[in-house]
Amino acid sequence: MRRTIRPLLLATLLAAGVSAIALQAQAASTAAANGGRPVAAAAALLPVSLQTTTMIHGQSIRLSDLFAGIEKANDIEVDRAPLPGERRIYTASALHRLAQTHGLDWRPNSPLDKVAIERASLVVPIADVERAMRDALIDQGVSNEIEVSIYNRALRLHIATDAQMDMAIDQLSYDTRTQRFQASVTVPAGDPEAQTQQVSGRFHSLVSVPVLARSILPGDVIRDSDIAWKQVRTAQLSGSVVSQPEELVGLIPRRPLAVNQPIRTTDVKPNILAKRGDRVTIIAVTPMMRLTALGIAQESGAEGDVIRVTNIISKKTVTGLVTGPNTVEVLSGRGQLASN
Repeated sequence: MRRTIRPLLLATLLAAGVSAIALQAQAASTAAANGGRPVAAAAALLPVSLQTTTMIHGQSIRLSDLFAGIEKANDIEVDRAPLPGERRIYTASALHRLAQTHGLDWRPNSPLDKVAIERASLVVPIADVERAMRDALIDQGVSNEIEVSIYNRALRLHIATDAQMDMAIDQLSYDTRTQRFQASVTVPAGDPEAQTQQVSGRFHSLVSVPVLARSILPGDVIRDSDIAWKQVRTAQLSGSVVSQPEELVGLIPRRPLAVNQPIRTTDVKPNILAKRGDRVTIIAVTPMMRLTALGIAQESGAEGDVIRVTNIISKKTVTGLVTGPNTVEVLSGRGQLASN
């Protein structure tokens, strides 16, 4: 007994056959447009859309970087990535050509359609460039005590996020009289994608000077423990800057002094412990005894200064060493104090 095919089922089968024939015709047409190259049938069946902006980290651009909806099996490399830190724009026409080449069902909606591909990067800190330049200058025979400054503070050297931050300094030339230099900097050294830029600047001679390790207020006595060292540019110093710790120890500031800053001789003054006209204690020390007397200071003196004092009782004047606040120790001991 023969079975009859229902009209609805027959119509469905005919429609499927027409769709298959249409898809085969479209694939054949796309292959002809690509010079006879076959296209990926799976990709042709998948609707895709444009990406907008894609940040990539590797050295290649894949279909999925340009089109959304690409299956992993069809995600092939289509171009080399731009250099680190650079951007490449794919226009509507370029994207259409790529879609045709790789059998993607996509056409531009507007001539303004585009995709921006940006290569992720790290910017080399300018301080690292200056350190590398300093090392190169020292290797060329310049003094170790130098500081380098590059003129172009907007310098940008980009490297890939997975690259080593190694630098090569080439074509270095400098003038010891003007302390100017110029060179080419390549980073990363030996990398095919390395960026090279010309830089110029100056190197500055440095000198170490004593500075304060803590803030000192007027009235505070500067001690050995308060002093540290700092390197500063020689050209920034004047003859009034203190150059030795001995010029600071035992003195007091005329005004509050900041930490880690060069100190001028006018910033400090002696710590006067005995002022002219003040009453002082005169002390004479011998191996057997210690004698004291009252006196009047005839001149002012800081700790360690030798001044003249007058015994209030005998009215005689002796010479003594200022050892503390209003305290003077006579230099010739008991005999002079007793005789006076």
